[in-house]
Amino acid sequence: FPSPSPGVRGVMSLSSQSHSQSQGNEKDRKMEVEEEEEKYAKARRQSRGGLLVVVAILVVCAGLASYLRHNKRKQSRPQAGGSPSLRQNDELGFTPPAKKKTKSIAKLQDQVVALDEVVRDIKSQVDIFETDKTAQKAAKQLQDATRELLVAMYGAREPYRVHVELEFQPTIPDFAEKGKDGHFVIELAPSRLVPHSVYTFLEIARQWNLNGGAFHRIAGHVLQVMVKTRKIKHLAFQEYSPEYPHKERTVGYAGRPSGPAWYVSIQDNSRNHGPGSQQKHNPYEADAAIGRVIEGYEESVLRITKVPGSGFLGDTKKHVIIKSMTIMVPDSNSNEDDEYVKWIEPKEIMSSG
Repeated sequence: FPSPSPGVRGVMSLSSQSHSQSQGNEKDRKMEVEEEEEKYAKARRQSRGGLLVVVAILVVCAGLASYLRHNKRKQSRPQAGGSPSLRQNDELGFTPPAKKKTKSIAKLQDQVVALDEVVRDIKSQVDIFETDKTAQKAAKQLQDATRELLVAMYGAREPYRVHVELEFQPTIPDFAEKGKDGHFVIELAPSRLVPHSVYTFLEIARQWNLNGGAFHRIAGHVLQVMVKTRKIKHLAFQEYSPEYPHKERTVGYAGRPSGPAWYVSIQDNSRNHGPGSQQKHNPYEADAAIGRVIEGYEESVLRITKVPGSGFLGDTKKHVIIKSMTIMVPDSNSNEDDEYVKWIEPKEIMSSG
């Protein structure tokens, strides 16, 4: 075949160059696409990695929250005399934040004593304590501080109880038959109602071995106890709650101002000792009701009425002696509401009183 002419060869050369250039441009575009895809894939990998980190953080936080809730439930019933602190979780290497530091029992006692004096001073100056705004504000401050002290000394679980041990003397007619021993148990009112009265009664019981006393009055409506003490004052004010009236079996403070002498009602005395009773000037004033007898009422309390005589008994041989008053608190190691243990006095307050 004959060779192509020079013109044809030039056209073929240009066509070849154009084809090569086109192939180069396509290759460049392909590389650009591959680079974009690689960037997108890298971004997706980074995004996935960040999401995994967030998920891991959320899992750790959920675990810590569960741990703290578990510890809080375990410590929801603090021991008498104070609240336990959170324990360090050695496995996680994590120490929960410390609780707010609580006041010592001694400082709380000082606070209550100071507020008590304020209330007594105000009561001596106002006409009707129960309607005076300044008096009621001071009384509330005393009550709030006393509730805090009760928790520090006796624990947060209520009600508190007092076991009363009696000794009957040979002057009672049934002595040969029933002997000298008797007892009953008082369950105290909730501190949310009458904290000042409850705390004072627990102080009477706590110091009973130093003071002592006996049932020395037999009346038709009450059996009254004298308390041999000069350290425990009468109540700073007539603390009374309509939620805790003077029903039969209840325990109240005697006198106006009330205490530390106390009595057991052997009939319903809601009117005799309730608001407006025993005087006409103040329709709000009442005796403080502080608890009720839940055990030994028929066997021991009503037995006192068999002692010869009535009214205040001048013959001490007829008195029914209270040998001991033992404070009982709910067992912090038990979930049962009726499990009680003897209260152990913290060393911090053993020398006080």
